[in-house]
Amino acid sequence: MDTPSLATITTTDLNGWQYRAIGVLEDLVQAGIKAERHPLEWTITSNGALRGAVDPYRPGQTDNDRRAIFDEWRQVLNAGEVRESKRFSGGITLRAVFTQPTNRGDVRGSIVLDIDPPSDDEDA
Repeated sequence: MDTPSLATITTTDLNGWQYRAIGVLEDLVQAGIKAERHPLEWTITSNGALRGAVDPYRPGQTDNDRRAIFDEWRQVLNAGEVRESKRFSGGITLRAVFTQPTNRGDVRGSIVLDIDPPSDDEDA
Protein backbone atom coordinates (compact mmCIF):
# COMPACT_ATOMS: atom_id res chain seq x y z
CA MET A 1 0.00 0.00 0.00
CA ASP A 2 1.36 3.40 -0.96
CA THR A 3 1.54 5.95 1.81
CA PRO A 4 0.38 9.41 0.74
CA SER A 5 2.86 12.27 1.02
CA LEU A 6 2.51 14.43 4.12
CA ALA A 7 0.89 17.17 2.04
CA THR A 8 -1.86 14.84 0.84
CA ILE A 9 -2.76 13.01 4.06
CA THR A 10 -6.43 13.59 4.72
CA THR A 11 -8.59 13.12 7.78
CA THR A 12 -10.11 10.18 5.93
CA ASP A 13 -6.63 8.61 5.72
CA LEU A 14 -5.99 9.17 9.42
CA ASN A 15 -9.39 7.81 10.45
CA GLY A 16 -8.92 4.80 8.20
CA TRP A 17 -5.50 4.04 9.69
CA GLN A 18 -6.93 4.27 13.21
CA TYR A 19 -9.83 2.02 12.25
CA ARG A 20 -7.41 -0.57 10.85
CA ALA A 21 -5.40 -0.42 14.11
CA ILE A 22 -8.60 -1.00 16.12
CA GLY A 23 -9.08 -4.29 14.27
CA VAL A 24 -5.52 -5.41 15.02
CA LEU A 25 -5.89 -4.36 18.66
CA GLU A 26 -9.13 -6.31 18.98
CA ASP A 27 -7.37 -9.44 17.69
CA LEU A 28 -4.44 -8.92 20.08
CA VAL A 29 -6.70 -8.44 23.11
CA GLN A 30 -8.81 -11.50 22.22
CA ALA A 31 -5.68 -13.62 21.82
CA GLY A 32 -4.35 -12.25 25.13
CA ILE A 33 -7.56 -13.19 26.92
CA LYS A 34 -7.47 -16.69 25.45
CA ALA A 35 -3.81 -17.16 26.48
CA GLU A 36 -4.40 -15.52 29.89
CA ARG A 37 -1.67 -13.05 29.03
CA HIS A 38 -1.24 -9.95 31.17
CA PRO A 39 -2.82 -7.00 29.32
CA LEU A 40 -0.89 -3.96 28.20
CA GLU A 41 -2.05 -0.35 28.34
CA TRP A 42 -2.81 0.27 24.67
CA THR A 43 -2.89 3.56 22.79
CA ILE A 44 -3.77 4.18 19.15
CA THR A 45 -2.01 7.21 17.69
CA SER A 46 -3.56 9.62 15.19
CA ASN A 47 -1.61 7.94 12.38
CA GLY A 48 -2.88 4.46 13.31
CA ALA A 49 0.15 3.15 15.18
CA LEU A 50 -0.30 1.01 18.29
CA ARG A 51 1.60 1.56 21.53
CA GLY A 52 1.43 -1.06 24.26
CA ALA A 53 2.93 -0.21 27.65
CA VAL A 54 3.48 -2.55 30.56
CA ASP A 55 1.48 -1.28 33.56
CA PRO A 56 3.93 0.52 35.85
CA TYR A 57 1.62 0.65 38.88
CA ARG A 58 0.42 -2.90 39.43
CA PRO A 59 0.80 -3.63 43.17
CA GLY A 60 3.11 -6.48 44.07
CA GLN A 61 4.76 -6.60 40.66
CA THR A 62 8.54 -6.49 40.55
CA ASP A 63 10.64 -5.10 37.71
CA ASN A 64 11.46 -8.72 36.81
CA ASP A 65 7.71 -9.52 36.58
CA ARG A 66 7.21 -6.53 34.32
CA ARG A 67 10.21 -7.50 32.16
CA ALA A 68 8.69 -10.98 31.77
CA ILE A 69 5.42 -9.42 30.57
CA PHE A 70 7.35 -7.22 28.12
CA ASP A 71 9.34 -10.22 26.83
CA GLU A 72 6.22 -12.36 26.39
CA TRP A 73 4.46 -9.66 24.37
CA ARG A 74 7.62 -9.04 22.37
CA GLN A 75 7.63 -12.70 21.34
CA VAL A 76 3.89 -12.76 20.60
CA LEU A 77 4.20 -9.66 18.41
CA ASN A 78 7.41 -10.87 16.79
CA ALA A 79 8.82 -7.47 17.73
CA GLY A 80 12.29 -6.43 16.75
CA GLU A 81 15.38 -5.78 18.80
CA VAL A 82 14.92 -4.18 22.21
CA ARG A 83 16.25 -0.64 22.41
CA GLU A 84 17.12 0.78 25.78
CA SER A 85 17.23 4.48 26.55
CA LYS A 86 17.82 6.47 29.70
CA ARG A 87 14.93 8.54 30.98
CA PHE A 88 15.34 12.18 32.00
CA SER A 89 13.95 11.43 35.47
CA GLY A 90 16.26 8.43 35.89
CA GLY A 91 15.56 4.81 35.11
CA ILE A 92 15.34 3.31 31.65
CA THR A 93 12.83 2.69 28.90
CA LEU A 94 12.82 -0.53 26.89
CA ARG A 95 11.14 -0.36 23.49
CA ALA A 96 10.62 -2.82 20.67
CA VAL A 97 8.79 -2.15 17.41
CA PHE A 98 6.50 -4.52 15.55
CA THR A 99 4.44 -4.75 12.38
CA GLN A 100 1.13 -6.58 12.09
CA PRO A 101 -0.03 -7.26 8.53
CA THR A 102 -3.67 -6.79 7.53
CA ASN A 103 -5.43 -7.13 4.20
CA ARG A 104 -5.52 -3.29 4.05
CA GLY A 105 -1.85 -2.67 4.87
CA ASP A 106 0.46 -3.06 7.84
CA VAL A 107 -0.19 -1.71 11.30
CA ARG A 108 2.99 -0.63 13.02
CA GLY A 109 3.54 -0.20 16.69
CA SER A 110 5.78 -0.52 19.70
CA ILE A 111 5.78 -2.05 23.12
CA VAL A 112 7.29 -0.12 25.98
CA LEU A 113 8.50 -0.82 29.50
CA ASP A 114 9.54 2.04 31.78
CA ILE A 115 11.69 1.02 34.73
CA ASP A 116 12.18 3.55 37.50
CA PRO A 117 15.48 3.82 39.34
CA PRO A 118 15.56 2.08 42.72
CA SER A 119 14.07 4.21 45.46
CA ASP A 120 16.09 5.13 48.53
CA ASP A 121 14.06 2.55 50.49
CA GLU A 122 15.16 -0.22 48.12
CA ASP A 123 18.82 0.76 48.44
CA ALA A 124 18.77 0.31 52.21
